[in-house]
Amino acid sequence: MTAPTVFLSRLSQADKAALAARWAVQHYQREEVILAHDDFGRDVFFVLEGRARATIFSEGGRAVAYRDIGAGDIFGELAAIDGKARSTNVVALEPVRAAKLPEAVFHDIVNTHPGFTWALLEHLSGQMRRMTDRVYEFSTLVVRKRLIRELLRLAEGASSGEGEVSIKPAPTHFDLAARISTHREAVSRAMSELARRKLIEKRRGSLVLRDLETLKTLGSYEDEV
Repeated sequence: MTAPTVFLSRLSQADKAALAARWAVQHYQREEVILAHDDFGRDVFFVLEGRARATIFSEGGRAVAYRDIGAGDIFGELAAIDGKARSTNVVALEPVRAAKLPEAVFHDIVNTHPGFTWALLEHLSGQMRRMTDRVYEFSTLVVRKRLIRELLRLAEGASSGEGEVSIKPAPTHFDLAARISTHREAVSRAMSELARRKLIEKRRGSLVLRDLETLKTLGSYEDEV
């Protein structure tokens, strides 16, 4: 599992300047909806500060978290590409400063800035691979394995010590359940078991993964312990 590179960091200074000259910066409060599922907006967004979450809901109202979107990330590009309705809700997890690019400008930059276009292809390829992994996990792995693999994903790029890594702030059981398509009670049971085995620990608002190598083994496709 390798930490993904945020979209804007892939761009040259010239491409960034072309975007900044034509986008409009907006601010969103915590829990404010930035995009709504099935909306027909076509604007493309780039997060400059803060974090947002793309989420869809089941018919029963259960949230399924698609991905978290941090500073430097792009979202809303699919509707601008295929002209269809938005596929997820995107909600600010904290105050967010985001740049909005109109559909027509997005198309123009795609057509005139090959570096931007290649970065977009890399981004879409990464999203496709991520979704393929998720479909496989949801279809074949038990909750414990899905949870461990999600914790390891959250730990990518986080501060680390000797054989351990800290996720801050610690994700709630509700959030983890939304990420791995299960219910909170199942996550609570699995987290309690990992804590009993001293593989994870809550520490000053952080969730510490205490033994990365063991967690990687337990979360592997092959292991059935």
